[in-house]
Amino acid sequence: MGIDTQTSQEKVKADSETSKPKISGFAIRFILLMIITGIFISVGNVNIGAIGQGLSYALVGVAVFLTFRILDFPDLTIDGAFPIGGAICAVLIVSGQSPEVSVVAGFIAGSLTGLVTALIHVFFKIEGLLASIIVITGAYTITLRIMSGASNLPLIGEETLISRHARPFRAWMIEQFGEDMRRQSSNLLEIAIFGFVVILVLVLLYFFLRTETGLAIRATGKNPQMVQAMGLNHHLMVVIGLMVSNGLAGLAGSLAAQQLGFADVNLGVGLIIRGLAAVIIGEVLLRPKTVGEKLIAAATGMLVFDISRAWVFAALSLPSTDIRLVSAIVVMIALGAPNLHDRWQAWRKKQKREVTS
Repeated sequence: MGIDTQTSQEKVKADSETSKPKISGFAIRFILLMIITGIFISVGNVNIGAIGQGLSYALVGVAVFLTFRILDFPDLTIDGAFPIGGAICAVLIVSGQSPEVSVVAGFIAGSLTGLVTALIHVFFKIEGLLASIIVITGAYTITLRIMSGASNLPLIGEETLISRHARPFRAWMIEQFGEDMRRQSSNLLEIAIFGFVVILVLVLLYFFLRTETGLAIRATGKNPQMVQAMGLNHHLMVVIGLMVSNGLAGLAGSLAAQQLGFADVNLGVGLIIRGLAAVIIGEVLLRPKTVGEKLIAAATGMLVFDISRAWVFAALSLPSTDIRLVSAIVVMIALGAPNLHDRWQAWRKKQKREVTS
């Protein structure tokens, strides 16, 4: 009897220990990465404006993750959806619409761009890569038409998400932390607003991917034959997936236009490579396993990318004209580092086998 009582007590204790909430490895890596990044910014004398810019582009990384990892669809439409979203947002703001409405319109414009790619792929049976190239080629002209033929549309003096709250936020920061915060108040406001938008979108997208439609989209990328066997429309899932991913790119374009203070027809050039780098950086540094973790990793990867690029500029005192070269180098390192790491691991294993033999 005493043994049974002791055994039951041990079971209860074991159950209570297993029921305690545990911090996942992903959470630990994420926290460590944020701490290291903060130290990196401080020591490297990096302007915190890089954080705001990284957050404005963060949804591009999520969009690329949806198409390349979830749908397994080689989509380049993001290069066209991003400037279209920014152009729509800028035109509406200049015409007197609220920034919130303009951001939503940017998302819709990006979604419609993705819809065109999906329809070309589905109805004309054109490969996804070629379909997206066709769309981004035409998107250049569409963006120019949206901005009435101008290649650049400034937002100076217009009410944006940033300018609307700039004065009261600056006054509050000075009152709370002193005059030293005057210069950084705008950057901190960008971080707060864009961070809120990114978190809100990630939460909504996470719950969407857990719905029946979201699960069907996830299954489409892994096993389209199974989706068809279950009686679901495989092509419809591709259409919805491309609309959501490019809608996020359009939303990111509208945020970037307000952060930069202008919309430009060339804002999306090479953006898909930047998004791929963000996805790979997030996967390598955070090693996510669940869908929610992968969404966070993609957004975080873009943030790390922009901070790394800003550090290179600060460390080498490079002119702004070198931005594309620096971006190319950072992308090359991000894409090549995992392969070099795998080759190094393979070489170590080979050396160990030779030593033991």
